[in-house]
Amino acid sequence: MDSSSDLGSGSPADAGGAGVRQDSAFSEGESVPSDLVVRDDAADFPALRDAAKSRRGSGSPLKVIDAGKLPAPELEWLGRAGAAIYSSDAAGRTARELVLVSDAAKKGGASVSYFHHGPFAEGEGGTLLPFTDLLELGRSGLHLYVSNAKIPRDSAALDTLAYACEKGGSKFGYYHDGTLEPGLEDLARRGAWIHVHVRSVASDADAVFLADCARAGRPSGAGVVLHVDVPIDAARIADLMAAGVHFLFLTPPCDYRSPVRPLEEKARRRPLDPRAYFLYPDFML
Repeated sequence: MDSSSDLGSGSPADAGGAGVRQDSAFSEGESVPSDLVVRDDAADFPALRDAAKSRRGSGSPLKVIDAGKLPAPELEWLGRAGAAIYSSDAAGRTARELVLVSDAAKKGGASVSYFHHGPFAEGEGGTLLPFTDLLELGRSGLHLYVSNAKIPRDSAALDTLAYACEKGGSKFGYYHDGTLEPGLEDLARRGAWIHVHVRSVASDADAVFLADCARAGRPSGAGVVLHVDVPIDAARIADLMAAGVHFLFLTPPCDYRSPVRPLEEKARRRPLDPRAYFLYPDFML
């Protein structure tokens, strides 16, 4: 287990940016735009309720970021109405509340995604959610996401979380920062979606290992997502794509004469499971 107490990752909305409406509130009767992710502290409950009901079954549910404003029963109501709920430890919910919200969302054909910023706490941790509660969330069908960008993560604990999600029929997403580690292949085999920045693939050996991770995740319907914001060799891209790595190009499109251009277009045509990431696909969290 890790033991750091740094909780300074901010709210779930920090992963969003332009798509999150924070500067004004929706009032009752005002429509919520279909392409907008809405924080629960930037909209009145009646407006959220009506938007969730109007989009239920549309294939594009209302996405509500749980900032901890709404009482848990109202969050349950939104889930039952078909809203996809995005929560985190920053919202201060108990595991029991989250499980009830998840159960309600399942009835509405939606789901709850939970990002854990803090450490994997042992036992009762005051404001911290104990690791056993995280396991319960996974077994109860919540999609779980964690990162090692601010807090080191123990590979055995990550594997245990992925296993809990596997048993609960949900997805586990892991954002890995830094040097590639041997445990990533086992994590992919367990069914985890693993996000990696291109800077972590510094050598041919790294590329071979990442390809192995992608192949390991295939049987469980999971895989590897590579975030690319600097130029990368076309041959390496092609090899990784052939192994099943999903590319997210954050660079401007290459010149049409570049051998990378058709690979960029191929990557953009390849859909990414929306459960593979927390809220927005392009952010390394």
